[in-house]
Amino acid sequence: MQTDLLTLDQITQNPTLVTQAIHLDKTTGSEKIFFRPLLRNDIPALKQFLECLSERTRRFATYPSYDLQCAQTYCDEINQNETLRMVAITENGKMIALFEFNFHLVEFDIKRYRKYDIELNQDSDIQFAPCIIDEYQNQHLGSKLLHLMIDLAKRLSKKRIIAWAGVLTDNEQAIRFYEKNNFQIFREKYIAEDGYECYDGILQLS
Repeated sequence: MQTDLLTLDQITQNPTLVTQAIHLDKTTGSEKIFFRPLLRNDIPALKQFLECLSERTRRFATYPSYDLQCAQTYCDEINQNETLRMVAITENGKMIALFEFNFHLVEFDIKRYRKYDIELNQDSDIQFAPCIIDEYQNQHLGSKLLHLMIDLAKRLSKKRIIAWAGVLTDNEQAIRFYEKNNFQIFREKYIAEDGYECYDGILQLS
């Protein structure tokens, strides 16, 4: 894998710079998965991805909506905001995961992390949010894709990855996922802007 540094503009202009293929071992055999940036023509695949999420998954992975409108918005705003969306696609074109990086830190987060004696920095820190469709959960896909996101964060000159909007305190599956992958979870509850109780989490990149 290339290790040269990148910018968001470079990725948008040439998505192949960060496109990779992985193999997911399943009981039925090995499945090839492509991991790449979201593209403008991904609207139908993203719409299908959002619509098929269960109510449980929607509670833990919140989007503006779970339909064509959200898919259209996300694809239209590529390189128009401070978010990089990476998607996992099967060989038959089905979108099975959406992993996001948010480059913009808000004061609500900065102030909260100061309680842990951590000073967030726009240049070195990036927020991260994963979502995998239900049928591909609990198959180690999340950890495989996270490792690719960690490599990508380093190429974007980031030193720490932060759980974007935290993790719900009752989302035990996500908490295990983060801790298994060396995130430090701060088990000090805070009330998120949507009213849910959450924990913060951060990963120091080596």
